[in-house]
Amino acid sequence: MPEPAYANIARSALEQVLATQLDAIEKAAGIVADAITAGGVLQAFGTGHSRIVTLELAARAGGLAAVSMLAVKDLVMFGGADPKPILDPTYERESGLADRIYHLAAPSEHDAFLIVSNSGINAAIIEMAALARERSHPIVAVTSLTHTRSAGARATQGPHLADLADVVIDNLAPAGDAALEIAPGLRIGALSSFTGVLIAQLLTELICRQMLDRGIDPPVHVSANLAAGDAHNRVLYERYRDQVRPIEP
Repeated sequence: MPEPAYANIARSALEQVLATQLDAIEKAAGIVADAITAGGVLQAFGTGHSRIVTLELAARAGGLAAVSMLAVKDLVMFGGADPKPILDPTYERESGLADRIYHLAAPSEHDAFLIVSNSGINAAIIEMAALARERSHPIVAVTSLTHTRSAGARATQGPHLADLADVVIDNLAPAGDAALEIAPGLRIGALSSFTGVLIAQLLTELICRQMLDRGIDPPVHVSANLAAGDAHNRVLYERYRDQVRPIEP
């Protein structure tokens, strides 16, 4: 069987991220290391499939405990809102969601924000970035600059996520995300999750290395499926109980 074409696309994307985005990831790591050192946490927000990247950062084995995942579903889980509206996949376009999510989370002045959106155009994303900026939180964006700048984007007028961030990490996904045309007009092979997860793990490594260089032990989760995991993680849960929400099992 010949190798699937997506395998070649994935390899190329990995190499391009390593060749072009490491400086931005290093700068982002410094922002997050500063926040954690100051007693803050990283507030990671995304909608739709961009939540995959925030989930890769939050409450996982080998990941930093000082990461709080924000999501539209927080309005239901922590705010008592009716769940029906958030089942609409276009709900992320609704103005006002970000303000409600932000105030439910009640970030501290020391927190940094990582906001993930492939398109960088939807209201919840833009308004969250604007809120964070107004309140002087440093902002890291993970987005597709190709999509943001595409004439074919659903919304072409800014500001876009990339315009509001202190550091922009380009996930290198094409406009529309699907990277493989297998027939005329038929595109598959979304790329943003693949490169987004890679970026999340590179970011985690560089944050931890920067903290170690400062003589600070990074607060890192151990797998709950190892014998030592529960006891180790319980200490971290207590440490960040008032700053980091638990995620669903």
